[in-house]
Amino acid sequence: MNTIFLHSLINCKFIVQSKNYYMKKALHLLFLSLFAASSYGQAVVVNSPTSIAGVYQFGVATAWGADLLSNVWTADAVLVQTNNPTTPTQGCDTIVNKAEIAGKIALVDRGTCNFSFKALNAQDYGAIGCIIFNNAPGAGVAGMGAGTFGGSVTIPVVMLSYEDGVKIKEALANGAVNISIGNIRFANDLATNNREGVCHAPFGTYPFSWIKKTGDLELTPGATATNKGNNLASNVKVNGKISFTPTGGSPSQFYDKTSADGVFVEVDSSYDLFLEPQDLFGHASTTGKGSISYLISSDSSEASGGDNAAVSDFYLSNNLFSKARLASNGRDPFITNNYRRGDGTNAEYVTGFKIPYGKGCKIDTILFNMAVSAPATLAGLTPEATLYGWQDLNGDGDATNDELSFLALGTYTFDAADARTSAVVRVPLEDFNTSDPGYTIPDDNIGVFVGVRYSGTDQTPFFGFDEGMDYSCNNAIRDAAGTLAITDLPYLGITGYDANTGVPDLDNAAFTFTGLTSALAVSMVFSGPCIIVGNDQLSELDAQLSVYPNPVKDQLVVGLSLKENSSKVVYNIIDNLGRLIKQEIDPNNSKEYRARFDVHNLTNGQYHLQVRTDKGYKQFSFEVMK
Repeated sequence: MNTIFLHSLINCKFIVQSKNYYMKKALHLLFLSLFAASSYGQAVVVNSPTSIAGVYQFGVATAWGADLLSNVWTADAVLVQTNNPTTPTQGCDTIVNKAEIAGKIALVDRGTCNFSFKALNAQDYGAIGCIIFNNAPGAGVAGMGAGTFGGSVTIPVVMLSYEDGVKIKEALANGAVNISIGNIRFANDLATNNREGVCHAPFGTYPFSWIKKTGDLELTPGATATNKGNNLASNVKVNGKISFTPTGGSPSQFYDKTSADGVFVEVDSSYDLFLEPQDLFGHASTTGKGSISYLISSDSSEASGGDNAAVSDFYLSNNLFSKARLASNGRDPFITNNYRRGDGTNAEYVTGFKIPYGKGCKIDTILFNMAVSAPATLAGLTPEATLYGWQDLNGDGDATNDELSFLALGTYTFDAADARTSAVVRVPLEDFNTSDPGYTIPDDNIGVFVGVRYSGTDQTPFFGFDEGMDYSCNNAIRDAAGTLAITDLPYLGITGYDANTGVPDLDNAAFTFTGLTSALAVSMVFSGPCIIVGNDQLSELDAQLSVYPNPVKDQLVVGLSLKENSSKVVYNIIDNLGRLIKQEIDPNNSKEYRARFDVHNLTNGQYHLQVRTDKGYKQFSFEVMK
């Protein structure tokens, strides 16, 4: 395996890469060895006040700063203040509370300058440690490259999440906060984490109207239990809960399961625990946010607490499809970090999708994040996006050059006066063959790849990733089941193109970054008949649906009571494969509707009734049993 240097700058990373990527075997082995390089004695512990005391999940400084296994650093924490009125706590300017920092653990917010500059700035004024708080809600923690000044930093440096930063700063406003960093071990300490430690949803963002039947979006909860304590952990189990919060609504939990058989986990080792799959059909049928929460437990009390829990989020959208989560503006892909090749050369980054219900729709636009290193800006740069088609000619789930084709292309040029160093790029597509706006999808269940790149020679930009959607667990499960396809991979890097066709050279020039199994933050924007836009699932206040008997043998009776009149009602009966079995339309303008359906000729099994009105729809599952 060829590797090159690891480096970090601001919120971007130069990163080591693995060349000649062999898809299925490499991904499977990567998942199995995720914790092999972990240093189990490392910990970040808030000692006081008791209201926030405990062990915190953290990201490490990669190959710079003090070795956390070499010592334990304990001190009160001080929030760095600089003379910058806009970003006073980012530690990038002249520190004005120098005397307070000496002998303390410095707290700084992420942003503006690179990690090592923040740490060195604090170190120069006597700080014995540095904690950097992430700057985006939901982004968790990240590893931190050395940047320009890493070689000069001798104090321990770690990252905590945005949410933990808020908690610590709130406590600090009311008194002292004492923290320990380093080689800390407890008698009993089980741990997991929000990234590679747990199984996530199959996609970070998915169109809600594509959940039409059982199997369209299935979650397989699972977590890795790591024993960081001094004692053997017995009867170790994982509990998983799944909830969904509709846009503008309240959360509803519909899954709460614990692994049945507890296991023993030896000291300094890990065990993967999996729970029963859960389908989203019938539980999430509008836009909103889903959450999978995990808790690792054993027969022994967790003396440390805090790092044995994890949460993974996913989003249902109107018309966005991405392996990354959704940003807070409800439009852009979520970014935790930006990456590029460590050797300074440009590459194209691609990610694949199977589009289940695309017939007749258009893929209009590609969204992604691109960044450059200051003092350079995005001014005048022209990033590109390409949509490739994939036909799995030999049915092996892998892709070769001869299976790819061009579907659509697009570019975007930043304004010559643009002073930003990072931005979400919105690239409108044109059909490769017709030059029409967007690409019209000819059929359901097609495979595509989306590629993003900058092909100029004046810059080597970084591209955005969502590390909170790590696909190592999900794809290891698919690999074990023999169903892993190349479109399941979170990303591939491309350094060359087929000499005959110009498509990405998957046969010879594909790579992945070492240790990065997270989502390329690229979103497709859809329009057309395959997409239902709007949160149009009717609430119980707006519509009440009664369906009986259930199970049914011969005749299904349906009653619908509406808060407001509808000009008509459409009844659809759909089987478990998503096929429309029966459709009837009641053209009456009314608030009250009644219907009877003869189902005696349907085979035994589960079916779904969808009732659509002017204002939205209601859905109900029923069983035919004879």
